[in-house]
Amino acid sequence: MLLTVCVLLAPTAWASWSTLKSTGAGTLGVGNPSCAAIFTGHVVCAALSAESAMTVSEFNGTTWGAWKSLTGAVSSIPSCTGDGAGNVLCAATAADGGLLNAIFNGAAWSTPTELKATLYSAPSCAEYKAGKVLCAARNASGGLAWMVYNGTQWSGVGTLATTAAYSPSYASDQNGGVVCAVPGDDGTTQVNRYVSGAWEGFLNLGGWAVGGAVQCAYNSPAGEVTCYQSGTNNALYINSFNGGNWSTGWDNIWFGLGGLMDANANCISQSVGEYLCTMNGIGSGTLQGESGLNSRVWNGSSWSGWINIGTAGIGSPSCAPLGNGEVVCVVRQVNNLLYSSVGP
Repeated sequence: MLLTVCVLLAPTAWASWSTLKSTGAGTLGVGNPSCAAIFTGHVVCAALSAESAMTVSEFNGTTWGAWKSLTGAVSSIPSCTGDGAGNVLCAATAADGGLLNAIFNGAAWSTPTELKATLYSAPSCAEYKAGKVLCAARNASGGLAWMVYNGTQWSGVGTLATTAAYSPSYASDQNGGVVCAVPGDDGTTQVNRYVSGAWEGFLNLGGWAVGGAVQCAYNSPAGEVTCYQSGTNNALYINSFNGGNWSTGWDNIWFGLGGLMDANANCISQSVGEYLCTMNGIGSGTLQGESGLNSRVWNGSSWSGWINIGTAGIGSPSCAPLGNGEVVCVVRQVNNLLYSSVGP
């Protein structure tokens, strides 16, 4: 069962966001965007286009470049991650079930390549070690198909037995490991960690994630990861790993942050000691969040209330740090265009 606990609210003056603005022309189709920082003040985003392609753009801290589609047909939303060595890797499930992926080196995109696989969900990718990326997706049996990119080539496709009902979520712990979370077929959240070339084993964190909405993100200091989900009441819940012993290092409850959302939130480490969550709200009030894009910030000692950023979007936003204490958040609007805001 999810447990809602009281949270300390801080003044709404904590947050100041720019007005939501279009990231550029072009209908991008359905699905959530995925964004990753490449260096200070520079972020790369990818989305699924209406033509079943992975379309990408760059934000330089002030303006967006033109959206362009990479070659290759895909059937899922993409997942983008920095590799810790100055590159961003974006991947999506190809139309034939493989892993279509491309790398941005700060100046140009590589020609997309496909790793042969049989994937049955969108992938999730995260930095493993500097220059190395781990990606995984659900396979036909409900387990996970996973693979590691070493900066030059991909490993073979490994299989991780579990009872995944939806796409997994992977997050670097910034300490030589990757934490994976996936909703099991019983609705509970299963977590595992890949470190030193091996998996440490699945743990059941309980909870009840609606529609497979479970995500994870690095939380400072190194080694700490927080996973978050939309519960049965459409509110946001988090559960954190302290970076210590795998089997005992998790919180023993899902901590309730309130909110009323139409899809899962997106949470990231904003800067050292600060953690930011954004969501598309469908409520009205401080605890629920107003209708539209909302944010909430942990400043190291307490959480702010929900701050309304702008008009309602569709699905989950994607945010990436700009390296100056601010982030850029991107969300799809009802006209299928992507809009962004910088803050807080």
